[in-house]
Amino acid sequence: MKETGTTHWTSTNTGATNESGFTGLPGGFRTYDGTFAEIGNYGYWWSSTAQTASAAWRRYLWYGNREVNSHYTLYEYGFSVRCIRD
Repeated sequence: MKETGTTHWTSTNTGATNESGFTGLPGGFRTYDGTFAEIGNYGYWWSSTAQTASAAWRRYLWYGNREVNSHYTLYEYGFSVRCIRD
């Protein structure tokens, strides 16, 4: 799911093959106070699945492993959005 190489990702970018064609980039996220964090280390994307009235699931990639992880987060944080055509 991750872009291969270390042009955008922190070295070592473990397990990056981009076999899915998603080409996930490490855009980091915007915190509740408007600052940006983790650019180059993590790529975060909102899911369309709500957890509560004030939080939704997010998916994320990390330079240190090949897995796609998920967790729920309050809407006051800012993550990337990826539109996928059916």
